[in-house]
Amino acid sequence: MLLVLLWITYIYITSPTKEELEQRRKEIEQARQEQIIADSLAQLKVDTKQQILDSLQNNVSIDSSSRDSIIDAYLFNESKSKLGIFAASGQGEQSYTTIENDKLKITLSNKGAAIQKVEVKDYLMYDHSTEDPYDKIPLVLMDSEQNRFDYNIPLSNTTKGDIVTSDLFFNATKEDNTVKFIANGESPDQFIEITYQLLSDYTLDYSIKLVGINDLMPRDERVTLNWSTYVPKVEKNPYYERTMTTVYYQEKEDFNYCNCRADDEAKLETAVDWISHSQQFFNTSFLSKENGSIVSAEVATVQKDEKATYLKELHTVAELNLDETNQQLDFSLYIGPNDYDQLVQFSNGLERIIPFGWSIFGFISRSVIRPMFNFFAMFISNYGIIILLLTLLIRFLLFPLQYKMLKSGVKMSVLKPELEKLRKKHKDDPQALQMAQMKIYQEYGVNPLGGCLPMLLTMPIWIALYRFFPASLDFRQKSFLWADDLVSYDSIWDFGEVPVISSIYGEHVSLFTLLWMISMFLFLWYNSKHMDMNAAANPQMKTMKYVQYSFPILFFFALNSWAAGLTAYMLFSNIFNIAQTYITKNILIDKDKLKEEMEQKKIDNKSKPKTGFMGKYQEMLQEQQKQMAKQKKKK
Repeated sequence: MLLVLLWITYIYITSPTKEELEQRRKEIEQARQEQIIADSLAQLKVDTKQQILDSLQNNVSIDSSSRDSIIDAYLFNESKSKLGIFAASGQGEQSYTTIENDKLKITLSNKGAAIQKVEVKDYLMYDHSTEDPYDKIPLVLMDSEQNRFDYNIPLSNTTKGDIVTSDLFFNATKEDNTVKFIANGESPDQFIEITYQLLSDYTLDYSIKLVGINDLMPRDERVTLNWSTYVPKVEKNPYYERTMTTVYYQEKEDFNYCNCRADDEAKLETAVDWISHSQQFFNTSFLSKENGSIVSAEVATVQKDEKATYLKELHTVAELNLDETNQQLDFSLYIGPNDYDQLVQFSNGLERIIPFGWSIFGFISRSVIRPMFNFFAMFISNYGIIILLLTLLIRFLLFPLQYKMLKSGVKMSVLKPELEKLRKKHKDDPQALQMAQMKIYQEYGVNPLGGCLPMLLTMPIWIALYRFFPASLDFRQKSFLWADDLVSYDSIWDFGEVPVISSIYGEHVSLFTLLWMISMFLFLWYNSKHMDMNAAANPQMKTMKYVQYSFPILFFFALNSWAAGLTAYMLFSNIFNIAQTYITKNILIDKDKLKEEMEQKKIDNKSKPKTGFMGKYQEMLQEQQKQMAKQKKKK
């Protein structure tokens, strides 16, 4: 019931208010209007060019060569006003250059000297363009035409006071896995040079060198990075992927990120070590070097509709510190999987983009569960078997807490006859009954809450596992039994979209979840037989007896779309829990011996003063009873 309450509270807190929904609607409408205006202006520009071309075409007095010269002159003058000394680089034909290693295949475009797409080798993505939800294709990142990765370079004598590298055509030269792009200015000693060098892993080093244009750049303005990513749907379950997709950043010692579940933005006003556009299992991270520090930045995330092609929009606008001595910027890009061992090698906290959780939960996931999993993975290749062994190990480590909880339950069952006598004796006086019960608990050394604390202490481990499985790259697209992907739901029946049902339950049936619910019912039924739930004397316990069954029913709907690795762990854990409970209560704990110990405890406690929580609670009840007795006399 505590989990149910926490779940409902979490949904209530994270749900957007009416004001936030209205604000979001206004922002979407404003963006739509701005796009309409931009399209209209672009069309007007095309129409103006077309009018000139039509006029030249209809003028028979101008020969074809003169007509071409006039058109070229028009286009050059237009480029001159926009690009200044780089007007000649504003025209050209797009071409592509490819570099690759064992990990990546990167396609670069000469237009803007930009990354066109990146194929991450040895990984597949789900093809969401087909009707079959299980179709897979090679994993490709950064291939959307809407993506943007370019620079605003401040430059005098241009229309807007700067130029954008995406407007330039560069000349490309390739040597091994290094590609050098050069956009020429008016003279040979004026040019922009962008160099990419693919290393042996997922890292791409690159630099931007501005040569011969120092005098044309205003001193009070900086080079600005414009970076937009339209995140593709890569995984089977877009829900998990969407809630784990956002912009992460490191401001020196301050790690932070944008909201994962709503539109969000942040202004970074201090130096930034790195910025990462990350989704569930893959990321593109922009890493500072000595000559390329990020002075400040603005980052934002924009939610997309569930039926949209893309998961989210991730945006970064960053001001970069240009080295005045050699007019150069040096950075690195990491483009690849959210592999903890890979990311931790950067020694800058980049591994924290893996959403293992915060505070104690993240610590347990990273420093306890992950090492245990890695140990088993050294000897076992089947990840489902590893989950089974991991469950066994965790249940074994938690057994001392469970033993204490079960022993407390057995003590309560031993006291059941005594408590039944008290109920009959004080059936008309609830407060007297409470006092008598507390006295019994004190005499026999029984804590009625003794079974609750051990259970609460196991909650951080359960929450850590909830974050561990969907965030662990090792489980991605690994199969076990009927589950084809342990980081997504396991489906034995895809029944498609059904009104109302689909929004609450989903469009499939998860067998691990169904089996977990059945095992939970069996455990609750077995456990309730040994609990003190005398309905005649305590109607509240009768309600509790049936309310407890709402827990598996409620979570049956929630767990249906959770990671199969997590629901498999919960099923295995529940089965082991039932076995441990039965063995402990019927074999490990000698009830007769325990009863003798409790009787001896009663004899010993008669001569001791009442102390601790139970003593204070009993004193409080006695004081309340005295006050009530005084009130009755006054009446």
